[in-house]
Amino acid sequence: MPNRNSLFAGAAFSLGLIFSASVSVGQGASEDLDSIRSGIAVMEMEISEIETSNESYEGGALALIASLNLETLRLTKSILEARLAAEESGAPIEIVVPAVQPDPALAESILADIQTQQENVDAAKVEADNSGGLMQALALTRYETEKLSLAQLRQAWFRAQYGIAFPTSGPPQAPTPIARTEEASATEGIGGDASSKPDWADPEHPEIDYDIDVFKQLADGDFTIVGWWGIERSRAALDDSPQVFAMNVSDFGTGYSDHPSLKVACHEREARVIFDAGSFIMRDFQSNTLPVTVRIGSEKAMPQLWSKLTSNKGAGLFGVKAQDFIRKLVGEEKIFLRLEGDRGQFHDLSLKMDGSERVFEEVAGACHFSLLDLGRDDYKAIQTLLNAAGFDAGTPDGQWGPGSRNAMAGYQASVGLPETGAPDRAALVKMGILEE
Repeated sequence: MPNRNSLFAGAAFSLGLIFSASVSVGQGASEDLDSIRSGIAVMEMEISEIETSNESYEGGALALIASLNLETLRLTKSILEARLAAEESGAPIEIVVPAVQPDPALAESILADIQTQQENVDAAKVEADNSGGLMQALALTRYETEKLSLAQLRQAWFRAQYGIAFPTSGPPQAPTPIARTEEASATEGIGGDASSKPDWADPEHPEIDYDIDVFKQLADGDFTIVGWWGIERSRAALDDSPQVFAMNVSDFGTGYSDHPSLKVACHEREARVIFDAGSFIMRDFQSNTLPVTVRIGSEKAMPQLWSKLTSNKGAGLFGVKAQDFIRKLVGEEKIFLRLEGDRGQFHDLSLKMDGSERVFEEVAGACHFSLLDLGRDDYKAIQTLLNAAGFDAGTPDGQWGPGSRNAMAGYQASVGLPETGAPDRAALVKMGILEE
């Protein structure tokens, strides 16, 4: 991460110099000119420091917001210089901006907003310095966004205090996509016996024995085989929305009833996770839940309550709970589930997760949710970024609603990604927030 200490100190210094003047000072008074001169000097310093620090941003979202901030500072400096020259020389200088009347009361109100915004910049800087990975990338985006808002508030203050208006530029272009490296051939690295594999076998997992019956059954049923998963794609009869059904069979038995499996699906835009025990669960019929113990990877086993299936053959998670559970499985190699039935009867499921990345991406894409663990501030930063890129996500509020989904879908279409409307990894990589 670039060193922002000197830039940040400059921003705080700017606030003290530019906005210390009383709102009652007349437009032609010497204090006004001194304030404008101070503002120009500080902006020159900030512009120089930003130009140096921004060299570390190689395209994408951060570069876009940083360039907007730099453009705002340069425009403000140019207008102030022209105004100062006109006041000092008395010579007519043409500035193509609309005439506005000073509004001292508004200026005082904006000054309070500026002070609050400076605190937001402070907080964003601390967060960026004390985070890492995805959170640091999003924190940096928020930091640049908060600085841009501060620069725009300064323009508003000059307009209200001295009647100096600022022209607006056209909407910015979408971020420049990061070049992607071509993926290696699917058959690369496969052993010499690859030709003996069925044509529907997943070539990325030659270690899996695809001769077992369940894989043949899935393939005959038009499932795509991915690792230990079979994926079926369809369209919802209700609204023609994409549906994905995936089944992990790594613990699939060979008997007539011993067929436990994990099923992950997007059904009519609802995410689902199903523990199918493969046999009837004898349990209290008055209860709508079943106790399920979950151990993900090497983590500590945790007891949970899952919804009982109407078939009485297992339990499931639905909607937001299913989304949260799927996110926890991302990147994991194994998972253990134990469903407790009546009279101490246990139904265990121990799974290998090979191929789950592709499965989860398809389910998340169909159900329009992100596999990334994003909070409200993260969504707010992404919304701000989409607006800056010319895709209207509405007022950034951290709520990922229809407007945000439409804006993201528009961006995804502009860079050749599937139009899921979700801030998924592929979209954030294209926007420059995440590394590929």
